[in-house]
Amino acid sequence: MNKLKTFSFYSQKIATAGIALIAGISSSILLASPIHAATLGQNLILNGDAERGKGDPIGNAVGTDIPFIPAWIPTNSFSVLQYGATGFEFTNPLGNIVTVSGLPDANSSGPIVRGKNLFFGGANRSSSSAHQLIDIADFTSIIDSGEGAYDLSAWLGGYDTDLDNVKFSLDFLNKDGQSLNTAFIASPTPDERNNTTGLLFKSTQGFVPIGARQINVALDMNYVRGRINDGYADNLSLVITKVPEPSISGLLLVSSSCLMVCKLRRNRQLLP
Repeated sequence: MNKLKTFSFYSQKIATAGIALIAGISSSILLASPIHAATLGQNLILNGDAERGKGDPIGNAVGTDIPFIPAWIPTNSFSVLQYGATGFEFTNPLGNIVTVSGLPDANSSGPIVRGKNLFFGGANRSSSSAHQLIDIADFTSIIDSGEGAYDLSAWLGGYDTDLDNVKFSLDFLNKDGQSLNTAFIASPTPDERNNTTGLLFKSTQGFVPIGARQINVALDMNYVRGRINDGYADNLSLVITKVPEPSISGLLLVSSSCLMVCKLRRNRQLLP
C-alpha cells in the first residue's frame, strides 16, 4: 500500500512538472513572437516612432547595454538612438582610433514631428533587424472581398556618403503562417540624400491579399561598410482601410461620360 501511495505521489509530481514545463515553453514562444490585434484605419505598428522605452544618448550601446525596445523583437545590435546622440571613439582592429560623430539630430532632414528617438542599425559593424507580428483576422470579411487596402510609410535614411541602408517590409501570411505576398520600401541612396545625414519619407500602397490573417512587419538595417551600422528609421506606419467596390451609380456615370465623349467626337467628324 505504501508503494502505491509513493508511486501516486511521484506521478503527480511528474505530471505537475510536465505541465509547468509546457506552460514555460508556451510562454517563451509567446514572448518570442508577440502578436497584437489590429484596428481598421489606424496605425497597426506598435512603437513605430521608437518613443517607448529609452534611447541610447551616445550611440555605442552593444549587447546587454542596448535599451529594451518595446513591441519589437530585435537581432544583433539593432537599437534605438536619441536624436543628437553625442557619438564616441573606438579603436579598430588595425589599432586606429575611429571617431563616430555627426549622428542625426534635430537639424537633420527627417520628420517634422520626430520625438526624441529613432531606430538605429547599431554600434557594431554588422547588419541587424527587428520585427513584430500583427493579427488582422478581424478584417477577414473585408480582406477576402478584395476591399482591404494598405498604406505603408516611414522615414528612412543613412549617414553622409555611407551605403548602409534600410528595408522596411511586410509579409502577408495566411492562417497557416504561409507567405501570400510581400511589399517593402527602402531608404534613399546617398545621392538621393545629397550625401548628407538624414531621413526621407518613403511610402507604398496596395491591396491586402485575399486569405491574409497576419502580417509580419520587419525593419532590416543592412550594413555595407564604415564605422558602424548607419541605418536610420522613424515614424513607421501601416494603415489598412476598406475600399468600397464601385457603385452601380458610379459605373453608370462613367458609362454616360464615355458615351458623351464618343458622341462629341462623332459630331466633330460630321462637321464640314
